[in-house]
Amino acid sequence: MGGAGLEQTALPLSKTPIATQSGTESGTLNDESSPVNPNLVKLIEAWPTLSDDTRAAILRTAGVK
Repeated sequence: MGGAGLEQTALPLSKTPIATQSGTESGTLNDESSPVNPNLVKLIEAWPTLSDDTRAAILRTAGVK
């Protein structure tokens, strides 16, 4: 009877090639090809300075729980 168990890969796991394709199967874009709304950039930059109440209100408006 042949050997049973895990089969060996062609390359050790530490040598597994990294995929060069960017994006996901659903078609989302990578950072280089996605346009970013300038208002979103301003919000991200201001986020650390916002009060907890303001952050919570923004998250509620965005539907984040």
